Amino acid sequence: MLRQPKKRWTPSHWANWKPFGIGEQYPNNYWEVFRAAWENRDQLSYAWDILNHGVCDGCALGTTGMKDWTLDGVHVCNVRLRLLRMNTMAAFDPEILADVSQLQRKKSIQLRNLGRLPYPMMRQRGEKGFSRISWDKALELISDSLRNSSPSPIDSTTNRFSVYLTSRGTVNETYYAAQKAVRAIGTNNIDNAARICHSPSTAGLKAGLGVAATTCSYKDWIGTDLLVFIGSNVANNQPVTVKYLHWAKKAGTKIVVINTYQEPGMERYWVPSIPESALFGTKFAEDFFLINMGGDMAFLNGT
Repeated sequence: MLRQPKKRWTPSHWANWKPFGIGEQYPNNYWEVFRAAWENRDQLSYAWDILNHGVCDGCALGTTGMKDWTLDGVHVCNVRLRLLRMNTMAAFDPEILADVSQLQRKKSIQLRNLGRLPYPMMRQRGEKGFSRISWDKALELISDSLRNSSPSPIDSTTNRFSVYLTSRGTVNETYYAAQKAVRAIGTNNIDNAARICHSPSTAGLKAGLGVAATTCSYKDWIGTDLLVFIGSNVANNQPVTVKYLHWAKKAGTKIVVINTYQEPGMERYWVPSIPESALFGTKFAEDFFLINMGGDMAFLNGT
């Protein structure tokens, strides 16, 4: 049976005695809240609905709205807040794309902040940029291209075109609907970024455990004997995870990190939704095993 976390404050787990980590290197999560509110000030009601009723498009830690199934309390992180504007930004003027050479000097964040694409756009060979076309025209061009794709030499009922989906905010239900639609159109050549990104993980889990998926829940972290992170910086990539780690530490769980770099966020973190941690921080890793690039297999085989 897993140990239960202590409810009282535990100074032995504090990162330091400086309130709110003054002078320390860590994300200012409270500032992120104000920054997100200001950035989305023209769509505050819509932004609130996205946070309160939507699915997290940040790290996919099983959140629905601002809750999750691991711990009580608010589930919002700076990753999700920074992505919020992607859903609320207004449409840009299509004339911006009339001459794309003017956009070449802009950085990716400047291009992203231009806004959302409001209409189908097309660029003809030799033209400086894109011009607006109707939805009917766009669908006609797409359908003609699909219809004219040559049949597969192996199966004459399957056309030789492929579809690749990529978006960090695309949920499984969307992927499922998309692959069914693509197969109905006439091809089984469909893939997505999520599968390619995690295919090494699923292959490793299948070979090591016999199941190509996790065999536990995040709740199992809290009170287990040992947690090992290999090449992972959850404090930066999945910030809400540190809330789970805080309660795991209070339940007596030991944390070990194997990485090429000693990530500050895996040493200690100030969890904004927990008063004790927000004030004095939480120490996480008992041990860091720093290995050279490519030395992970040698380390794992040796241990």
